Amino acid sequence: MKKTILFLSMICMIVGIASPVFAAPDKQKTLYVSIDPAPLKAKPAAAAKKVGSAEYASAVLVLKTEKNWAYVQLVDDKSVEGWIPESALTSKKIKDKGKAASADADELALAGKGFNSTIEAVYADQFEVNFSLVDFIETQEADIDSAIGFAQAGQLNDGGAE
Repeated sequence: MKKTILFLSMICMIVGIASPVFAAPDKQKTLYVSIDPAPLKAKPAAAAKKVGSAEYASAVLVLKTEKNWAYVQLVDDKSVEGWIPESALTSKKIKDKGKAASADADELALAGKGFNSTIEAVYADQFEVNFSLVDFIETQEADIDSAIGFAQAGQLNDGGAE
């Protein structure tokens, strides 16, 4: 009986010591904002209400992810939280905020589609495509309430509305 108790005590002690070593790693990670400005949204949707913003090169703690969005908290101001597209974050620490050569949101959207002004010009020339209407549409703006109303009227989604 004494051997059994001693054996179980040893097992408990070994498990107690080894548990932290084998514990699941913390899922939260620190990333850095790679665009400026970086609006933080109330929901993981482009049309969602803006609840804050993060500056270029700011460190953020990723609390959770959903689809292609990350729910983040600013490292320097824990009271600021919100959703940001994962494409606006990088794992590489951005060292010099003053010499930022970042792309804005429009440039990132074009880069994601593989277009820049040079490629657009070649494409337009080769295939006789006129991008003037696209350029015009890109100049049009709508306030957030109108955009949400449009999304809701078309039953596209909840439009990010609260």
